[in-house]
Amino acid sequence: MKTPLLALLAGFALVGCQTSETAPAKAVPTQRNLAVGATPESVTKGFGGKYFVTLMGASRKAGDGDGKIVKVDGDKVTVLTEGLDDPKGIVFVANRLITADFDKVWSIDAKGKKTLLAGPAAFPTPPTFLNDVVVSPDKKSVLITDMGAVTKMRGADGKLFEINSAEHKAIPVIARVFQVTLEGKVTEVIAPTPKMLNPNGIDVMANGRIRIAEFFTGDVLEYNKGKWKTLAKGHRSGDGLVHDSKGRFYVSEVMTGRVTRYEADGSAPKELGQGLKAAADHYLDEKAGVLIVPDSKAGELVFLAL
Repeated sequence: MKTPLLALLAGFALVGCQTSETAPAKAVPTQRNLAVGATPESVTKGFGGKYFVTLMGASRKAGDGDGKIVKVDGDKVTVLTEGLDDPKGIVFVANRLITADFDKVWSIDAKGKKTLLAGPAAFPTPPTFLNDVVVSPDKKSVLITDMGAVTKMRGADGKLFEINSAEHKAIPVIARVFQVTLEGKVTEVIAPTPKMLNPNGIDVMANGRIRIAEFFTGDVLEYNKGKWKTLAKGHRSGDGLVHDSKGRFYVSEVMTGRVTRYEADGSAPKELGQGLKAAADHYLDEKAGVLIVPDSKAGELVFLAL
């Protein structure tokens, strides 16, 4: 009997068997796309082992209330909670979903009831644009990137300014990384620095090293006790960042649709997936054997077999 997990992955299995009396086995495509709604940004596994996705909505303005979180159960998509503005990073910890939404952080229970975990006044410095979220190793708090001066990164054509240009050097250095406990206490864990001008994706290792997908410069960075290390370069508009049990890391780019996997030492980059328009904050489900990537422009979740 197939378990629900195996049923989910049936689309990635090989079908048929080759014998003298049957046709050669055919490989089902190793990518599955599922429509989930307007502008999906982040995904995690949560209540009941199902996937939960943040939908930023069509408006994407403070106070618009058109943001949602949906549950994905196989091919069925249902709304868990709505009335959010621009929910982005999402994680599951202590039997609750936690998501960042512009300048606040929400906690959502299994019935979809949302509770304000940390509003603007809870932050030691007023947040500007909260984005990605990751669970701390002790599972007693989350880390959240504040992207800083997001309105200063691009020209009128929507493209990022050239690196080392006058416009680049004029971007205010105000981005931060905050830590929010499950009780709503907020502290700053990485202060503003030109090295981390507009951080988006965030990951954390078991030993506490923090990794950042730097949106503007395209660097994948690692922060450890005040010191920085560059793990990879060339990923401008870096959005999601995760690592697997072998130490390999995966970075997505929302403006190009690229998803790239690196070995633990930053070598052997390999591109994954085909035809993605805007690869956002992905989730690695090693047990299921898939990397799940929201495609914001397509309104889809893309399941990539590992």
